Amino acid sequence: MAFHLSLNFEQTEESCIMKNVTSRVVNLTPLLILFLCSLALTKASSAASYVNVFVNLPAYSAQDTSSPAMDNTPTTLDSLTNFQTNSNTMLSSGLPSPAHLLLLKQEGVVRVIDLIPGNRSEEISIVNELGMQYHNIPVAWTNPQVSDFLNYSAYMSLHRPEEGKVLTHCKLNWRGAVFTYLYRITVLSEDEKTAKQDLLAIWQPNSTWFAFMNKVIEQHNTANQTRIVTTVEPNLDAQNQ
Repeated sequence: MAFHLSLNFEQTEESCIMKNVTSRVVNLTPLLILFLCSLALTKASSAASYVNVFVNLPAYSAQDTSSPAMDNTPTTLDSLTNFQTNSNTMLSSGLPSPAHLLLLKQEGVVRVIDLIPGNRSEEISIVNELGMQYHNIPVAWTNPQVSDFLNYSAYMSLHRPEEGKVLTHCKLNWRGAVFTYLYRITVLSEDEKTAKQDLLAIWQPNSTWFAFMNKVIEQHNTANQTRIVTTVEPNLDAQNQ
């Protein structure tokens, strides 16, 4: 009986101790919950900031204007308007997106020649960030000049084939196709019919651009005593293109 009472006393003492400890834990519980909530909010805020910075990188993300929903389809050069390989070191295309420019950089492009008039600050910034050279020749669609082509030839002459590739672009590669065609048959002395195939694969120049092409060829023939002739015929039904 004494043993039983003693045991009960010890149990009662342990119970008192446990009750005292539990009371302290209970007293600490609000502080612990507050600390854990604060820690969770801090980590969530840091994660949100990281995601926000990543999502808002404009130079390397594809722009989808077809739908407000996110398009996870990887951007490829096949989606670049009228993209064309003119030679081992010459490429031409329509207007590239930031994602296209990144891909072109990875393909070995080191110089970009932009034939679009107007404010080109966004593309200049992106091209510079990617470490490529940028040149702009504002070619008026309805009034291209021989001086535009001479400026183009001057920029092309800065390039060395061993450095990489050059991209010539405009909005649809119509300006670009004419400029690369003329450069190939005049400066590079390539076969006119071969260069013509690439040009006509993009578009058939209207009378304005046909006249421009002949002026450039005539100027080159006079300056270099050559007899280059274009076999391209104008598209007389495309005056307003």
